[in-house]
Amino acid sequence: MKLTRLVLMFFSLALCMSDAIAFELQQLDAKRVNLNDYLVSDRWTLVMFWSTDCIPCEQQKPMIEAFHADHEEQDATVVGVALDGMKEISEIEKLVERHNPTYPNLVVFTDVFNDQYRELTGKDFFATPTYLLYAPDGALVGVKTGLLTRDDLEQTIASR
Repeated sequence: MKLTRLVLMFFSLALCMSDAIAFELQQLDAKRVNLNDYLVSDRWTLVMFWSTDCIPCEQQKPMIEAFHADHEEQDATVVGVALDGMKEISEIEKLVERHNPTYPNLVVFTDVFNDQYRELTGKDFFATPTYLLYAPDGALVGVKTGLLTRDDLEQTIASR
């Protein structure tokens, strides 16, 4: 199977291939930020949307952390985004503390998240975990809902 075909099996191409739109989020201390602020020039950026009640998300976090640690100085970085909103900040902080990731974790504004996600991807949000993949030029190039393997991720990054 060609690598390009393999890549498309794991990351469906997003409808929006232009520069990232404004996607407002907040840090754990409630400071307002934009997802664009976390896209690293000349590096891939993997965004993982997770929730506090998502068992598959918890299972994925160690692999995502290992990927980030192995790539952050070279060619890729990770951003975590909790979907529970600030009303669940204590639970979000517990999970962040449990995993102690070296990548940043942000929190959505629950009242506008679905509209922002639809505008960004052209799709309705379905479930966690969901991943967005940004190319080194900042273009959104992939969206995947469900489990992701390290091999899938490595092959996707290597194929472009």
